[in-house]
Amino acid sequence: MGAPSPLLTITVPCYRQIDRARRCVQSLLAQSFQDFELTLVDDGASDEYRDYVAALGDPRVQYHRNAVRLGAMKNIFGAIARGSSRYSLAFHEDDLLGREYLEAAIGILEHQPHCGFVAAELREFSDEPSVEALSRRVVSPVHEQFKSGADFLRAIFRGVEPMFGSIVYRRQAIERVVPPLEHYGTLADRPFLLAILKTWSGAIIREPLAWYRRHGARDGRHDMMTAEHILRLFRAYRSTLPATQPTRDFFSYSSYWLVALYHLVPSDARPSLRSFLFQAWREGLYDPRGRGKAGYKQALKAALGVGVGAHA
Repeated sequence: MGAPSPLLTITVPCYRQIDRARRCVQSLLAQSFQDFELTLVDDGASDEYRDYVAALGDPRVQYHRNAVRLGAMKNIFGAIARGSSRYSLAFHEDDLLGREYLEAAIGILEHQPHCGFVAAELREFSDEPSVEALSRRVVSPVHEQFKSGADFLRAIFRGVEPMFGSIVYRRQAIERVVPPLEHYGTLADRPFLLAILKTWSGAIIREPLAWYRRHGARDGRHDMMTAEHILRLFRAYRSTLPATQPTRDFFSYSSYWLVALYHLVPSDARPSLRSFLFQAWREGLYDPRGRGKAGYKQALKAALGVGVGAHA
């Protein structure tokens, strides 16, 4: 008989960031939980990744090169579905995991059979976290659980943001969920999680155990984003909530993020901010009063046709 399959399949989608990939893999191989297989999926046909994996000499670490370039989102969702282990993680090559994260996430999934996924709370960094932060011991990680998509959204509206690249999925929970890439583009991650929460529960670990590298102004992942993708995302949020008047938290969230996401749409492909917010308002997705005085200021700028910054 062959060796038993590992409990977790980790896949790292890669594209021309070999130095950051090395740091990422170091943080994965240093995990207190070790029952995993790890594959680097190269979307850029770079021999550097292949040579790096060969030099590691670790039988758990494999290299795969895509036959054709998939692009970031297709590569990420393909990575989520790879393997046959009980659990799956698609981890971004420029991010880092604290030593205790996998043990904490797998522990929650093992003890809660109805939990479909566990995420880390989003923590951005420009300067890498310290060795002490990455190796911090966590005995009983603080986490929040969500029994429904509405519960999940309420947590997001009050600032508990999941880090998409940190999510450990139960294989059963994603078997029949199709990533809605055509409908949402680069915003497909949240609708994907909401689809899982129709059948399963979820959890977010609040302890600082995963770090997301801040992307600069030249980040091209959103080059194909459209204003319609954004409106579709907020329609999905609105339809997930109970059929009552949207809460102040919803409008506070939407009045900020509608504008922030709008400014990620390529300038030659977006409508005026005024018409975009007016459409959102007509559909009950936006209320300028949602952020108090800031909301009124935002609405006034939109009415005058003045662009609003992503963090206005």
